[in-house]
Amino acid sequence: MCEIKERDSNNSAALKDVQKAAASARAEFVVVPPQQNRTDRWIQDELEIGYSQAPGRTLGVVLDSPRDRELDTYPERLIAPDFGWVTRGDDDAERNSLESFGNLEVSPPVVVDGREYPLGRIIFGGAHPTGTGRRMMKVVSDFLYAQQVQSPIELYSDWLSVGHVDEFMSFVPAKDKLGFRLLLASPDAAFRVLSKAQANGHGAVPWLVGKLDSRGRKADVTVDEVLRDNALRAANEKYQRYIDWNRGVLMRDLGLTPAHVVDLPVIFHPEGDGAGAYFPDVVNLLVLGNKLVIPKPFGPQPSGTCLIEDEIRRLLEPLGLSCLFVDTWYSYHLLSGEIHCGTNAYREPLDTLWWETTPPTARDLEAPTDGAPRRRRNG
Repeated sequence: MCEIKERDSNNSAALKDVQKAAASARAEFVVVPPQQNRTDRWIQDELEIGYSQAPGRTLGVVLDSPRDRELDTYPERLIAPDFGWVTRGDDDAERNSLESFGNLEVSPPVVVDGREYPLGRIIFGGAHPTGTGRRMMKVVSDFLYAQQVQSPIELYSDWLSVGHVDEFMSFVPAKDKLGFRLLLASPDAAFRVLSKAQANGHGAVPWLVGKLDSRGRKADVTVDEVLRDNALRAANEKYQRYIDWNRGVLMRDLGLTPAHVVDLPVIFHPEGDGAGAYFPDVVNLLVLGNKLVIPKPFGPQPSGTCLIEDEIRRLLEPLGLSCLFVDTWYSYHLLSGEIHCGTNAYREPLDTLWWETTPPTARDLEAPTDGAPRRRRNG
């Protein structure tokens, strides 16, 4: 996690909270100091950490994105005798934020239509298959398809201003046969929480209390004011349709049932050419074992506790998960990111050896010739 000392957006409190959570999860915590991060806090976007295997050897590897901002030189610092480095980029291609690796995830192991994906499936986002829009740089997406055994799934993320899949989805562990749950951002769930509060006589309760927006104005708003905002409601009905389209793709291509999907309350609002989180995006979280580090939503508190936090705990604690809510308002949220965007993790390699998995079919390995999104692949 990068240490940021900028006057108006320093992250000292958030960094301390994440460090404490890492210690409780017995995870090593590495601080990237200012002289190395050069005021770039988005370490999730700059790199992904994985591993490469051959018989008798496992090598940690950093995949360096072509975003090439202030953190550009940091991934090379990880090179060591037991840690490799690889990058893909095209200096002649037009760059956009979809090459940043907040737009690159991998699912837990799954079985889909009888085919096993013991190393999970790669997930990244771009334009809707029926339209035009931003897409990940082709040389990067081709590299992801070349990984073969983790046959990628492409989602529709271009509706977001930043355009990353980690803005509306995440995976958390669960103690059952499947072993995980898919979390999705849900405007519908958020408006249900607010509508229930209004029905219980709490419509005048303010939230986002004490916070300033990006223009320095008071951000606080009442439950009634949000529910009366017809333009905001209409926009979120549209955003919910986009998320539900992705829900269908993920359920189909990961072999999930509705019971495997958890909807967390998130409201989006128009931002630039797309959408951004209205309050801190609780899906953009960090998983540390059974501990979740979640952006604090600053929701209404009619009885002393945040209704949005209460709803998240109600949904996730029965899975054996512990929720820690961290203030990201000035250090990440107002800059169009959250806690997942500002952290990165090197996780324990899986026991499965890729060369012992079922070989992909020819259809899995097809690469488009026109830059269009691939159609779904189930093998």
